[in-house]
Amino acid sequence: MVLRRFRDHVTEHNWFAVAVDFLIVVAGVFLGLQASNWNQARLNRQQARQYRTMLRDDLDANLENLAIRKRYYSWVRREALATLADLDRPSSSLDQQFLVHAYQATQIQPWALKRNTYDEVLSTGAMANLGDPLLRDKIANYYVTSDVSGANIAVVPPYRDIVRRVMPYAVQQAIRARCNERLTQNSRGGVDIILPADRCELGLDPAAVRKGVNQVHDWPGLALDLNRQLVDLDQKLISVDSISRRAVALKAALKDAGD
Repeated sequence: MVLRRFRDHVTEHNWFAVAVDFLIVVAGVFLGLQASNWNQARLNRQQARQYRTMLRDDLDANLENLAIRKRYYSWVRREALATLADLDRPSSSLDQQFLVHAYQATQIQPWALKRNTYDEVLSTGAMANLGDPLLRDKIANYYVTSDVSGANIAVVPPYRDIVRRVMPYAVQQAIRARCNERLTQNSRGGVDIILPADRCELGLDPAAVRKGVNQVHDWPGLALDLNRQLVDLDQKLISVDSISRRAVALKAALKDAGD
């Protein structure tokens, strides 16, 4: 319709009408582009709100994970301290509980924090829409520093390998069967850890217990390796507290950015 009228006006040399038709076409294209831009901007804002909410949900899951991890590392540290105290005593005065302490001090928890939403944001190129540059820096810094801390937390000192190499296999089997932590699934699909009781019976004959106690207690340099293990556990607890504080701060920043 507009093009036919435009052609007719050109044929008639009605240049004023031609100019008006041209302006109408330009205005229509401009308004169409503006409407498209406005709609895209609205969709970007909606997506950003969804991503900020999803990031906060991920942080909630991470805070639960870190709280469980802190409790776990604290338990392993207590077992390590009990073992260190036992190493200062003569082996003849020790019983099966020494073996339990020594074994539990080797326990580790694989490192894993939830970052599904952050990875999706990066893959879709949506980072620029999440907020101002300061907020984007806070988000990126949280995940980068968490990755660095995670690499440090994933380090396993030699004590674990030494004890599991020196302690008789039958003893280790009994500890895993009777004194191990239990894993349960929570409502979010994650895993909760139920720590074992302070004391448990291994059900081994006295000769097997005595052999195990002597082998572990008298292993050369074990106290030094355990000392290194304790330092590592202290560092893990410091890292967990640090990541938790950053998660809380980032949650607050995401909430301040608006829902």
